[in-house]
Amino acid sequence: MICMNDMTTDELLAYAVKMRRALHSMPELSGEEYHTSAFIRRELEGMGYTVRSVHTGLIADTDGGSEDDGIIALRADFDALPITERTGLPFAAACGRMHACGHDGHTAMLLAAAKRYAEVPPRRKVRLIFQYGEEGEGGAEKMIEGGALEGVTEIYAFHLCPELEKGRFATNSETLFAGVMEFDVDIKGKSSHCASPAGGADAIAVAARFITEAKRMAEKHGDALMHTGKINAGSARNIVADAAHLECSFRYRDKSRLAEVRSGLKDMLHGLDSEYGTGSAINIHALYPPLVNDKRCVRKMMVLTDAEYIDGRYTAEDFAFYTEKVPGCMCWLGIRDEKHTSPLHSDTFDFDESVLVKGIAAFIAVADAKSI
Repeated sequence: MICMNDMTTDELLAYAVKMRRALHSMPELSGEEYHTSAFIRRELEGMGYTVRSVHTGLIADTDGGSEDDGIIALRADFDALPITERTGLPFAAACGRMHACGHDGHTAMLLAAAKRYAEVPPRRKVRLIFQYGEEGEGGAEKMIEGGALEGVTEIYAFHLCPELEKGRFATNSETLFAGVMEFDVDIKGKSSHCASPAGGADAIAVAARFITEAKRMAEKHGDALMHTGKINAGSARNIVADAAHLECSFRYRDKSRLAEVRSGLKDMLHGLDSEYGTGSAINIHALYPPLVNDKRCVRKMMVLTDAEYIDGRYTAEDFAFYTEKVPGCMCWLGIRDEKHTSPLHSDTFDFDESVLVKGIAAFIAVADAKSI
């Protein structure tokens, strides 16, 4: 049991549950988390913290704790998704938005840890990072630009995991989440009747070749994948298409693959344009690095939580921007039980709130542990 003067583990959990339900009932999309941000700020200032903003994100440092080994940062995210909730929970949102990725739980755990730090200062100086825009606004990059990592020597975060048994922790010191490049390909051709194809430049033919060859190029080493999820092209069955628009995603574990594939895609399109008489361009919309945990931080987390090894995923997580700058570790916290089996980003996602105490305890433990 964690004790902090007259505050017990049960009291910390009760506070976290209260926070989670309040947050769950006010879901806001990436970059639009104004009410959520104001709510978190009120809680932190009520505990005595000085809070500063980066857009809707918030940063606060503990008053106590040594800075001899640098500041240890703890991060939670709080944006929601454009999903209509079907959990049937009494505190469910009815606005077409939903906390379907556990961010309400992440923030509730860090708020509870902050409450404990306010009464019993941790051994080390702690920076609390409440991040906006994880689901698509590049919030981590903006938080870093706003000074979130100044003086920080280690950073940690937890993510709820519906595939892992409730209360278990898991991570790895390899690539926990993939890097991702989200991009569009625009192909400009020339229309003609299909009976006289020599007079046209077939954008659909180029698109088809691109999809096949790009997939083969990306996956030839077995550590990356390429996906085209949307195509807009053509005007009629008997007309050579004069344009095609593709929306694609490249996901990779090894950071060196990005430069290789970007160069390869450019050269491939140049060759296709020369062959078909088209003109093509690649427009990148988002670029996330792989999330590679620091080996020493992982060892610390495994000692503190008995975390087990887990394979990495091809999904992306913008905590990777922090771990590019300073040593860090993200760790999964399992929530799976007989009642809670829905995957992340589903309209029935939920979890047994008693698991929150595990994350609270881990946040507290990592702040009190020796530096790496």
